[in-house]
Amino acid sequence: MKEFAVFWGCTIQTRFPFIEKSTRMILESFKLPYRDIDGFTCCPEKSLVNNVDHGTFVVTAARNVALVDELGYDLVSPCTGCVSNLATVRGELNANPREKAEVNGLLKEIGREFTGTASLRHLVPFFHDTVGVHTIKQRIKRDFKGMRIALHYGCHMIRPSHALRADDPLNPVKFDNLIRGLGAESLQFMTKLMCCGQGLDRIDEHDRALDFARIKLKELKAMKADALVLCCPSCFLQFDNNQFLMEKEGERFGIPIIYFTELLGLALGFGAEELGMNNHRIDCAPFLKRWEELSARPAVSVGIEEGLTGPNALG
Repeated sequence: MKEFAVFWGCTIQTRFPFIEKSTRMILESFKLPYRDIDGFTCCPEKSLVNNVDHGTFVVTAARNVALVDELGYDLVSPCTGCVSNLATVRGELNANPREKAEVNGLLKEIGREFTGTASLRHLVPFFHDTVGVHTIKQRIKRDFKGMRIALHYGCHMIRPSHALRADDPLNPVKFDNLIRGLGAESLQFMTKLMCCGQGLDRIDEHDRALDFARIKLKELKAMKADALVLCCPSCFLQFDNNQFLMEKEGERFGIPIIYFTELLGLALGFGAEELGMNNHRIDCAPFLKRWEELSARPAVSVGIEEGLTGPNALG
């Protein structure tokens, strides 16, 4: 497998170091050739930087991509927003030779060159396409059979689809395949592809951000989902932190929020505290208790007791 650099972004390392920890744990568990490299900055964040100065947005992203271009590495990130922003700029520059030349004229002043040759992928499609569901199933020590998991793809793992080419933007399946590979049921629900709404907090629309979170959390509570599993630090902030704020005001949802790397880490045999799940705002204990109860059940026998039907049935 080709070496790849991990692009951590800003939010994970500054606000959720336990996500970085769980990501490193699973990368090392699978003995994947990841590298930390010097020089990465903010991707940059699209809704703020791009709206203020598109040129700054493009040059900053191009410089980050140039770092892996020059080393001959690919890039993998546990942050969907970072990958989306970097891939957006890569697509823009590769489609516009004049703009690409202008950007490289600026980068030349600091000894850099953007070629746009590096592969840019988020951790979920990377694990689905490169590591493979079959390999993951062979490595897990304890599955999640019987658990009802709701997935949140978020906006940026699958969009813009022309730049990412990661999955079907209208009917994505890769995250679902990974969760099913871990033995859990991946729930289908109305708000599955709905934006989390966290970006509204960045423009001082906190109440509207809460409204977005509330819509999905209400649906999941009604469905009795065991947890919401996601793969974006901004979405994690929205559903873990803002759910906590709503519960302080008396609303009770009780939906544990789990990062993909934490769920995979549990399946690989790591403990919840070891993964840093005790640092979540919303208690994960109900999820872990339910998992323990299901794991403790005796295996169901197959045969007459099960009312076996079909060509192999007895009688």
